[in-house]
Amino acid sequence: MKTKKERLEIVNKVIKKIASLDRQFFLNKKDGQVAEMLLKNGRVYFRDDYTKAEIYAYHYRYFTKFSHGGTMQALILDFSEFIRTGVSKNGKNGYCGLYCTYWGYSDEGMKAIQDYAIELGYLVGTRDVRNKA
Repeated sequence: MKTKKERLEIVNKVIKKIASLDRQFFLNKKDGQVAEMLLKNGRVYFRDDYTKAEIYAYHYRYFTKFSHGGTMQALILDFSEFIRTGVSKNGKNGYCGLYCTYWGYSDEGMKAIQDYAIELGYLVGTRDVRNKA
């Protein structure tokens, strides 16, 4: 099993991929800052790309300085759980995780993100909901 630090690196690579495509969620276009997950004192935090706040990524109530919507908040909580436990909980916090069909990303962009997450070991198995209506 990978360490917390290794899982953190996987998630940050996925976040960078998300920031590099289509609508570029998690990228502050003004200063080029990409959001990231952090480990502080064994706890998982999310550094917001716009507010620069370090948000304890454990429960919705801590997201007071979060600059993205509920879909991305749920995704961050899924990422956090993966970092903490080593088990992919894609979609556990709602909105279908990386298989979400309504981010406003192109089909090609979403497939690129999903394939990359599979390659890195964040998404596992052959579950493919990309083609479901």
